[in-house]
Amino acid sequence: MPSLKSTGIPIFKIKRQETGKIRDLKKIVARIEGLPTCLNGELLDLGDGVRGIVMGFDQRFVLALVLGDENKLRMGKDVTGVSEPFKIPVGDNFIGRMVTALAEPCDGRGPIVADSQLPVFRPAASIMDRAPIKEFLCTGTKIVDAIVPIGRGQRQLIVGDRLTGKSVIAMDAILNQSDTNTVCIYCSIGKSYSALEKAATIMKDQGALAYTVIMAAFDSSPAGEQYLLPFCAASMGDYFISKGRDVLMVMDDITKHAWAYRQLSLLLERPPGREAYPGDIFYVHTQLMERAGQFSSELGGASMTFLALAETLDGDLTGYIPSNLISMCDGVVFLDGTIFSEGMRPAIDFGQSFSITGGKTQPSIIRKLSSGIRAKFVAYTEITQASRLQGSMSAEAEQVVKRGDAMMTVLQQDQYHPSSVMDLSLVLYALKSGMLDDSSKSEIIEFRENIAAFASGKDPSLVEDIEQHRELTQTVEARLSTVVSEYFAARVA
Repeated sequence: MPSLKSTGIPIFKIKRQETGKIRDLKKIVARIEGLPTCLNGELLDLGDGVRGIVMGFDQRFVLALVLGDENKLRMGKDVTGVSEPFKIPVGDNFIGRMVTALAEPCDGRGPIVADSQLPVFRPAASIMDRAPIKEFLCTGTKIVDAIVPIGRGQRQLIVGDRLTGKSVIAMDAILNQSDTNTVCIYCSIGKSYSALEKAATIMKDQGALAYTVIMAAFDSSPAGEQYLLPFCAASMGDYFISKGRDVLMVMDDITKHAWAYRQLSLLLERPPGREAYPGDIFYVHTQLMERAGQFSSELGGASMTFLALAETLDGDLTGYIPSNLISMCDGVVFLDGTIFSEGMRPAIDFGQSFSITGGKTQPSIIRKLSSGIRAKFVAYTEITQASRLQGSMSAEAEQVVKRGDAMMTVLQQDQYHPSSVMDLSLVLYALKSGMLDDSSKSEIIEFRENIAAFASGKDPSLVEDIEQHRELTQTVEARLSTVVSEYFAARVA
């Protein structure tokens, strides 16, 4: 301990600490008197190993979210300010593990040694710290990669009614990152334990857990944990960003996050706004979505991509939460219940799905081969609807319907079987050239399932050229034509 040289009297460091008292408890919210200079988001020590986060203020009291067992708290108990922001442990050792919103392991495999700790409510990177989105993120879903391409660093909303396949698209995107040096974070908000167990089993069986962190707040978890989870997951992603690794974060789903924040706001006695949601729900979600982006070389040059899932009611895109999220994302993948009931998998509505920034990142070969598909889908939809009323079609309309039927069949795919750029190129070339127009549905399905293996056997170097260069040169187009033509010739023989 330092001391004055002349007297030998030790010099004590003076530490200023504020204290307060708990005056009221409402489940996971404590009302505290005192702490006059605490800040929003500051960590509090509530005693007995229980901590809390400052969530707001009124004229007399500080409102804190309890992190831990609220049954240990009593009115009149002393509270002290920790004078530091709320942090979670982060690190490489979290890859392959399942943790809670507070980054505590919940998979029964023992403790996790963290490399660092990062604040949960971190400010988003400034404009000067960002870079243009230039790199393509291959999701493995043929319709998405062809019609609604996603770039690394983009915020893409996947929206649709319950049980229309939103989670399947997000899961395929995770499974398709096996060879891309991308860290995936699956953020499960308010889902049942059985649903999360199913997702974890699929990732384990297909080897995706080797590069994935699963962070979960179950439907039985407190509303506070469900509210904190996506912010904690974003901080986990920030750690890998600082190491120069791309991050793909799936938030399944944001609708339940909005429900949790509404419950929390009721306990905080905040006045309800539209549809009983608090007035700052838009700010909360924008604060989260701004964490994604492509970052500059000074910050490591990596990217964090968000796939945010949201639920609609009877396909209503104008609902409060879906419309809010659409306005703050860079694109939408809309899954339609009517298309789903007709047997289309995935049930994506071409007409209402879009991507603002992903188009310029799309590989040249896919962009050229998929040009015009959206217009053909719209024409196909209009003609089929009109034919139900009229009963007859012209020759031109019949050709449009043939091409549309082939398109709807060949772009379907099974769950958890992502498609590569090579697979998509073969399918799009056969569709664009009209080789599938006169084929039956069973023949198109057979082509869809077998063409990739046939091409690998006939022209292995073509697969390598397309996956590496992704350009539609005259040579590549001729080789695609040869492979597809030989496939149909072999089938006839």
